[in-house]
Amino acid sequence: PTVEWSSIKQDLHRRDFTINTLAIYLNPTHWGEMLDFFGGKEDLENGVIRVLHSLSFVDDPTRILRAARFETRLDFHLDPRSEALIAEALPLLDRVTGGRIRHEMELIFKEVRPEAALERLQALGALQQIDPVLTCEESVRTLFARQREELNSGFWELDEADIRRLHWLLFLSPFDKPTLKRIAVRLMMSGELRECLLALADLRALLPKLDRLRKPGEIAGHLSPFASPLVAAAWLLAEAPATREKLLRYWTEWRHIKPALTGDDLKKMGLPPGPLYKEILAALRTARLNGTITTREGEETLARELYQAPEADSQEA
Repeated sequence: PTVEWSSIKQDLHRRDFTINTLAIYLNPTHWGEMLDFFGGKEDLENGVIRVLHSLSFVDDPTRILRAARFETRLDFHLDPRSEALIAEALPLLDRVTGGRIRHEMELIFKEVRPEAALERLQALGALQQIDPVLTCEESVRTLFARQREELNSGFWELDEADIRRLHWLLFLSPFDKPTLKRIAVRLMMSGELRECLLALADLRALLPKLDRLRKPGEIAGHLSPFASPLVAAAWLLAEAPATREKLLRYWTEWRHIKPALTGDDLKKMGLPPGPLYKEILAALRTARLNGTITTREGEETLARELYQAPEADSQEA
């Protein structure tokens, strides 16, 4: 591509909002003087988010999402003309790639109060334009507030990517699998994020069951397939104190308990390797968690019993 010289005014005219068009002279003769071609200083003082020209949202519809983000972060407001231009430009969001929309949404998630920007996007009609079912209802706003006030990311072993996944889990928590699949495709989500979202539906169905389960082995067996962002999301989603307590016990204690025997030990015992190993080790772990077995010898006895059981079943058949 050809690089062309441009005046500072032309460069600033390509910015999104007037408050982002202010510049300062750095040359010695005018050092420190402010350049304000578009009234940005006055808008900054008055708390106004204003686009520079009528085609601003047409040129880049993702500015709609940025407008809501800046409004709620700075406690500013859109001027009436800019808000009217957003209403006209909403259909143009359909032309924006899912990756760009996803990126702007993830910038919103990083805000101190992401639910405020999401609620504003709902009021503007932008969420519904991305997908007709998207909202920021009270339950979602409560989840984001709960995450901010109660969740310790270090405790739940969440890195930056995990936190990003958790935000999506909270935002999309009301929806079923078909809806989650559709949104994941629209926003060009990675396979990993998509699988995490689909697991969310299974996790939500599991929460009422956790309230009824009493044995640690059963609880751990149900929760072990879920990665840390999902378990943290479950803790935020759970309403019953007893369920939240079980999730905490699983995270701090039960998930760390393993059987003494390993696959190599099963092989040394003369059990031929195969898919049954996984079932045997899971059963040994459950027995350890429930306290029905406390010794290595007890595990060996149970392993032999479990290995012989399928043979007996097949002979009876």
